[in-house]
Amino acid sequence: MEDGGAGGLKFSFLLPLLALTATGCTSIGAQRMGIDRSDYSMRLLQNNKEQLLLNIVAIRYGDAPAFLEVSSVISQYTREGSVHADFGIHPAPDDADGSAGANLLLRETPTITYAPLSGERFSRSMLSPIPPASLLAMMEAGWSAEYLLRLSARSINGVRAGSHDPLFAGVGDPQFPLIIEAIGRLQRSGGIAMHIERDEKSHFTARAILSRTPTERDRTDLDFIRRTLNLPGDAKELALRFGAAQPAPGQLAIGSRSMFEIFTEMAQGVDLPDKDRNGRATGGQADSAGSPLVRIHSGPNRPVDAHVAIRYRGNWFWIDGTDTESKRMFLITQILLSLNDSSSANNNAPLVTIPTG
Repeated sequence: MEDGGAGGLKFSFLLPLLALTATGCTSIGAQRMGIDRSDYSMRLLQNNKEQLLLNIVAIRYGDAPAFLEVSSVISQYTREGSVHADFGIHPAPDDADGSAGANLLLRETPTITYAPLSGERFSRSMLSPIPPASLLAMMEAGWSAEYLLRLSARSINGVRAGSHDPLFAGVGDPQFPLIIEAIGRLQRSGGIAMHIERDEKSHFTARAILSRTPTERDRTDLDFIRRTLNLPGDAKELALRFGAAQPAPGQLAIGSRSMFEIFTEMAQGVDLPDKDRNGRATGGQADSAGSPLVRIHSGPNRPVDAHVAIRYRGNWFWIDGTDTESKRMFLITQILLSLNDSSSANNNAPLVTIPTG
């Protein structure tokens, strides 16, 4: 009876270990889903910011931009368990009581697939002018016309923004920044509103509707815009068109930049290291068309508090975490880059697959 009691004690100790190992049969996917989704989303977000900054800096050095898109993320988990026991049913008086144990191993094997942006998609996304529907839809939704036009407009009724980079050589009209500032004030005060109408074939017409009860400040801005853009003084609505010159009286023609042109303009805001100021970088003078769109700092050490930072040619480049203007321009550039790749045949959103069963 004593031996039977000892054996029962040993088996009763082993049962919890067997139960612990048996829990390996339950799903861990559901437990990890929320954690993985958050972790992968944060890393994809940071990766996109770093890739955009890397391409802007590369253009400053005369290198062509290159984009690798994350097309899928598959996170596979494996859980392995084992139980071992070593004891005798009828041990001799001088034998040990025996031993028992269990092992549990959790292994993650993620697979990430990248697809380069090239060919027709590269041409459409990077070299074609920004689609007017995307630009106007953002203004209609309340995005600042001042920021959007400063970043993406090449001209308004023939008044040119100019360029910092010789690739897009053009002397800017001194009235251009004053025009977009006036449009920005009118948008904030309600003195002007964008309106888009679409038909069943996705064709759209766009209008700028002027306030019928403008303030004194609105009247001043409207008078300035009418004079500089050759608009009729009694117009209450303006038809919006996209092009380099005004097609007809009473119309507001906006010529848009391509994403590549936007990148070259932003690249002129890169603060080059001293060793790269002569010969290694390309671009024009920063004062040839006003202040740069974004300020990108450089240094030998990784910055402590940066909005985004990358390492290139042995130096660190970053946008300061306290530079609100540069962060806004960088954000709008990210949005426009996504909107400009409007292929219906390619779903550009990364596919994240996490097993839950």
